[in-house]
Amino acid sequence: MFNKWFCRLSFACLAVASPLAAAQDTGAIPSDWMLCGDPGSPAHQHEPQPFNAKGDEATYLDADESRATDNEIFDFSGDVEVRRGNQRLNADTATYNQPQDTVEAHGNIRFEQDGLTVEGDNARLQLGARHGQVEAARYGLVQRHARGESSLLVMEDPNHTRLTQATFTTCNPGNDDWLLHASDLKLDHEKSIGEARNVWLEFKGVPFLYLPYINFPLSDQRKSGFLTPSFGTSDQVGTDIQIPYYWNIAPQRDATLTTRVMSKRGVQLLGEFRYISPTGGGLTNIGYVPYDNVFDKSRTFLSTHNVWNFAPRWSSELEFGYVSDGNYFGELGTSLSVASTTHLERRADATYHGDFWSFTGRVQSYQTVDESLPSSARPYQRLPQLLVNLNLPQQAYGSNALFNGEYVHFYRRDSVVGDRIDLQPGVSLPLVNAYGFVTPSLNLRYTQYALDQQTADSGGSSPSRTLPVLSLDSGVYLERDMSWSDAALLHTLEPRLYYLYVPYRDQSSLPVFDTNLLDFNYANMFQSNRFSGADRVNDANQITVALTSRLLDKESGRERFNARIGQIFYFSDRRVVLPGNSTETLDVSDIVAELNSSGLIPDWKASASLLWNPQSQDIDKSTLGFEYKPDNQRILKLDYRLRRNELEQTDLAALWPLSQQADRRINMVGRWNYSLQDGRTLEALLGMEYDTCCWALRVAGRRFVSNVGGDTNNALFLQLELKGLTSFGNRGKRGLAGLLDPGTFRY
Repeated sequence: MFNKWFCRLSFACLAVASPLAAAQDTGAIPSDWMLCGDPGSPAHQHEPQPFNAKGDEATYLDADESRATDNEIFDFSGDVEVRRGNQRLNADTATYNQPQDTVEAHGNIRFEQDGLTVEGDNARLQLGARHGQVEAARYGLVQRHARGESSLLVMEDPNHTRLTQATFTTCNPGNDDWLLHASDLKLDHEKSIGEARNVWLEFKGVPFLYLPYINFPLSDQRKSGFLTPSFGTSDQVGTDIQIPYYWNIAPQRDATLTTRVMSKRGVQLLGEFRYISPTGGGLTNIGYVPYDNVFDKSRTFLSTHNVWNFAPRWSSELEFGYVSDGNYFGELGTSLSVASTTHLERRADATYHGDFWSFTGRVQSYQTVDESLPSSARPYQRLPQLLVNLNLPQQAYGSNALFNGEYVHFYRRDSVVGDRIDLQPGVSLPLVNAYGFVTPSLNLRYTQYALDQQTADSGGSSPSRTLPVLSLDSGVYLERDMSWSDAALLHTLEPRLYYLYVPYRDQSSLPVFDTNLLDFNYANMFQSNRFSGADRVNDANQITVALTSRLLDKESGRERFNARIGQIFYFSDRRVVLPGNSTETLDVSDIVAELNSSGLIPDWKASASLLWNPQSQDIDKSTLGFEYKPDNQRILKLDYRLRRNELEQTDLAALWPLSQQADRRINMVGRWNYSLQDGRTLEALLGMEYDTCCWALRVAGRRFVSNVGGDTNNALFLQLELKGLTSFGNRGKRGLAGLLDPGTFRY
C-alpha cells in the first residue's frame, strides 16, 4: 500500500544537507540524473589541478602580481591561487597573513575542498584550522549533481558547516524547476546529522510544503523521522493520504508507523516491524481502523512471519495471520492480489536436523477470509503434526534406505476429527552412469486412524490401510554438439520410462482430512501417488513414457532451451478416487508438453505448457508466456492461461518509453488482466511518467475486482519525485514498475 526504503528518505531529507554530505563522495553521478548530462556551470566546468601530495600541508600561492609587508602579510592580484592540502582557493585579489595563516579573498571567489566547490564575492579562510566563510556563496557538488546558494556559508571546522538563507536543487544551472529553502542549516559531518529550520519547498515557483524544523542523516545511515506522505483516491476509501513515520530502533531493527486518513472510512493505523538477529529474523504487519464510517465497526489485520535458528541443528518458524472481517482486503487493499486473499495461515514449526534425518513438530490452522464458506469447505487444523524423515545413502550394494513418518491430529468444527499415523519405509537402488540410470524402488505404506464424530455408515473408528508401492525409473542421456548464433551448445535427448505398481485397496471408509488430487503436469507423472496427503493412495499399474530435449551452453553450462513431452499408459482402471468422483477407466492420460526458452534468442524468454486430451480431442489446460526485455526500461510481457470449464485469462503488462529526448522522456506502464470466460476485466492499470533531468511526475489509474462477488474498485495514484531529494505520492520502488504486483516484471 505504501513504500518503505531501507535508507529511509524521511522528511529529514527535505533539506540541502543530505546531498551536501556527499561532498566527501568521489563516485560518479547517480544514474537517476543521467538526463541532466553535463551540468554546465562554471563550478563544474573548471579544469581541476592536482592537489598537493597527501600529508603536504604547506601553503602554495600563485598570482600575476604580489606585494609583501614585513614578510608576513602578502597581497596578491590577478589570477590568484592558494593551495593547501586538498584545499584550493581562486580569486581576483587575496591577502595572506602568514602569522595567522589566514586568507582574505575578493572577486570571483572559487573554493574547493573534498569535492565541494563554492563560488562567491568575498571569503575569509583559516587554512590550517580549516575554518572560514564565504559571502553570497554559490556551491556545487559534482558527484551528486547538486547546487545551491547561501547568503553566508561558514565552515566552523572540518566536521561542522553552517549555511544561512540556503537553497538546494539537483536541476541544471539556469533551471530552477524545484528549489529547497532553509533559513538556517547546520551540518555535523562527524555524527552524520544535519539540522534545518524554516524549511520550505517550491515547484515551478509555487511553494507547496513548509516545515519549521527537521533533522536528518548526512549519509546513507538510517535515521528516525517522518517519511514522505502518499496521496491517492479510490472508490472504496475516497481521498487517501498516508503519513508514515520511520523508527530506527537499532542497527538490525526498525519499524514504520503510518497514519492513513481516508475521507470515506476514517483513520487507519498501520505498522511494520522488521528485525534481523544472529539467530533469525522476521517481519510483522499490523493494520487497525478504530471506526470505519462505512463498515460501522472497528477493523483489524495482523500478519507476522519469523524464522529462528535457536540452537545447533534446531530451527523454528512462526506464521500467523488474522483479519477482523472478510471484506477487509477488498475494501482497504489496493490491488487484485491483495483483494483475492482467501485464507490466512497460522503455523508454528520446530525442526531438528540430524546428519541423515530430521524431525519436525508443527501446529497449523487457517483463518478463512470468506466467512460465508461452510465448515465442510474449510481446511482442517493440525493440532499437532509430527514428521520424521530419514535418508541413509550408500547402504548394502549401494542401496538407499528411506523412511517417512507422520502423526497428526485433525480438527474441524462439525466434522469428522481424529488422529492419523502414516509410515512409509522404503529402499531404492540407484544404478547410475554417464549415459543413463535405472532406479528400482520398493516402499511400504501403512496408515492408521483413530476417529471421532464419524457418520453411522463409516468404516468404524479405527480404519487402516497397508499398501506396497513398487516403481522402476529409467532414462538414457544422448548428446551431440551444435551451434546457434555462434554459440557452442550441447544438444541432449533424454528418453525416460517410469513404471509404477500399487495394488488396489478399498479406501472409501477413510476420511479426507488434507487430501486433494494433484495438478496433472510433467513432474507429477513421475510421482508414486497422484493424491496429496495420506488419506488416499492411488492404485496403479502404469508406465510413463517421456522425452526431454535440452540446449546447454557449453561454456557456462546454462540451460538455454528445454522441451518435454510425456504420457501415461494405464494397464488397469483407477478405482481409488475422492468422494463424489467415479472410477477412471481411460487407457491413456492427457499428453503433457512443456517448453521453456531463456537466452536462446537475445532479450526474449518464452514458456508454454499443454495438456491435450486424446479422447475428446480438446485442450484441458494450457499456458503461454512471452517476455521481451532488452533492458530494465523496456519490458513487454504476455501470458495466457486456460483450464477447460474453469478459467481462460490473458495478462498483458508493459513498461515502455514513449518519447526520449536529450533532457526528458515520457514512459508508460500498463497491465490488462482479462477473463475471456467471463468476458470482463479482472485488473487494469495505466500509468504515465514525465521524467526530466531533476524531477519526475507519475500518474496512474487502476481498476480491479475487489471481492468474490465481482465488485470493482477504481483507484488513482499521483507521485512527484524531486531527484536527489525525495518523492511525494504513492512511490514504487522502481518508479512506474513498482505499481505492478511483485513478480510481474522480474529484475
